[in-house]
Amino acid sequence: MKVPAMQLINKYKHGLSFSSRVFMLILGLMFIQLAFVTTNFHQTLLDTLEDQVGTRALIQAKEIASDPELIQEVRIKNIVAIERVTDRLHKISDASFIVIGDEEGVRLSHPDKEKIGFPMQGGDNAGALQRGESYISIREGSLGYGVRGKAPIVDFDGNTIGVISVGYLLNRFDQWVVLYFKPLVYELILSLILTLGGAWLFSKHIKKKMNGMEPAEIAFALHLEESILSSVYEGVIAIDRQGKTLAVNRSAVQILGINQHFEALKKNSLLEFITNYQFFFKTPYEQNLKDEIITLNGKTVIANRVAIYDDENLIGWVVSFRAKNDINSLTAELTQIKQYTENLRVMRHEHANKLSTISGLIEIGEYNSALEIINSENNKKQQLIDFITSRIRLKKVAGILLGKYSRAQELGIELQFDPTCQLLQLNAPIESNDLSAIIGNLIDNAFEATLKNPDSNKIVTVLITDAGNDLVIEISDNGCGISDDIASSIFSRGVTSKEDRDGHGIGLYLIQRYVTNAGGVILVDDAEPKGTTFSIFIPNKVTTHEFN
Repeated sequence: MKVPAMQLINKYKHGLSFSSRVFMLILGLMFIQLAFVTTNFHQTLLDTLEDQVGTRALIQAKEIASDPELIQEVRIKNIVAIERVTDRLHKISDASFIVIGDEEGVRLSHPDKEKIGFPMQGGDNAGALQRGESYISIREGSLGYGVRGKAPIVDFDGNTIGVISVGYLLNRFDQWVVLYFKPLVYELILSLILTLGGAWLFSKHIKKKMNGMEPAEIAFALHLEESILSSVYEGVIAIDRQGKTLAVNRSAVQILGINQHFEALKKNSLLEFITNYQFFFKTPYEQNLKDEIITLNGKTVIANRVAIYDDENLIGWVVSFRAKNDINSLTAELTQIKQYTENLRVMRHEHANKLSTISGLIEIGEYNSALEIINSENNKKQQLIDFITSRIRLKKVAGILLGKYSRAQELGIELQFDPTCQLLQLNAPIESNDLSAIIGNLIDNAFEATLKNPDSNKIVTVLITDAGNDLVIEISDNGCGISDDIASSIFSRGVTSKEDRDGHGIGLYLIQRYVTNAGGVILVDDAEPKGTTFSIFIPNKVTTHEFN
């Protein structure tokens, strides 16, 4: 008992299905039309019946009023004879009643014998008795409401000696209405059944064409498709076999330089807006194409093509593409290959300078000086290597720190490591590559900021520790600080303090994304006496990562 009730409640909450709504709509319209037709037909039929029945009653009244025998009996007011005449007339007439009155409107004949001798009711005898007119009257008499034909009874001398009333009561009308209505009702019921059956089959057919989805589901799917297309940074265009655009996202028109034609492109042929479109129609048509370098509207892009099928029929293709020079542009600034290459270049340059110095000292015979430089550099470098390798167990982070130390020396900057630095075990939910990218990018930013400040002490400090529950990274520079106009949006993509904005404004955006994905936070503070301190806190008690 509870299950059907719950199903009914759920159905009410979620609304009727599309086919049910079509059925209910057509059913409601049919009932409205049925009510309108029947009401209009009923009123028209009544008006027609009143006219026809009134005419029939009037004709009968005139004929009876002209009967010589009746005129003679009315003249002498022979009630018995009058009753005999009216009884005879009743047998050959279908009228509901025949009533005869004298010149005063007093009944001389009536179906109800007890009412003879009393005045006729209805108040509609004046025209016949006073003016000698014959007419149709609709009044309520002693027998009920009906249509009556009135005619004066005129004697042989031309005097009005009475009035005759032939009438049809409205209950007779109901019988006639039912008689005429039966065929119409049968036709309406048959029409209703056929219409509802057709509507039900039509709604099922439409729903099948919509893959069984409800209109709300189709609308949701459309909005979802638009949202997905908008969220994709690659250009996406769907076309049919004639080249008409089925779907397109803004990234596509931006890459192709036709952003102003976005709305027109969605309604017209793709061929009107794109040059070198042969890739879209490349044979074999059913083959999917992947990562092909093509030129569209003068832009070199890497494109993919996937065929669209309706059952077994090929109806079009979806083409996605991205600018060739924009492949993985977000991570290009922080890629480890770039970092390692830069580190090797710095170390090679640094050692080349020192080797040149040592070579010169040897050539002039200053062997002791050359040996001192060798020992000094060896001890200094060894101390740094020993400190980092003993305190930082993550090889990639240790490598990036050594490389940045060499880069600092080349730039004339002192890179200081806090004595409490340690990274013994990485339990934070972040990959070693991402962690290295965060540290490397922050140090590079610190170098650039420090060099911009002519009054800088040229010192950049680094603290990395996992001593507590959080992995803490703190890097301070002695630069110019962060300007107020970008302070609130420094982690937004494309925001940079560099004059050359092309290719910049990505590093801090990616750092913020890495840290947020790891469940951490970034704090930005002013450093003393001047500069900026970036502090990162990442929970370090989630999963253990293997060092490599």
